[in-house]
Amino acid sequence: MGLIPLVVATGAGAIGNRTIGGSALGGMLIGTIMGVIIIPGLYYIFANLAEGRHLLKDEIDRPLSEEFEHKKTKEEND
Repeated sequence: MGLIPLVVATGAGAIGNRTIGGSALGGMLIGTIMGVIIIPGLYYIFANLAEGRHLLKDEIDRPLSEEFEHKKTKEEND
């Protein structure tokens, strides 16, 4: 809201004020839209696309410590 007087300026130096005010206002609007809508939206889309997929072949879902314990108890039972 503070940039509106620069955008609607009249009188001496109005062209410079309008240019600076318009550029700053446009940059702030685009930055806000990107940061609030587009970036979180892309994160949501890519998270849904990646759900259920593994980055590595034969990737396990358990921590290595649990995997080691699982193999150890399996060997002891055999």
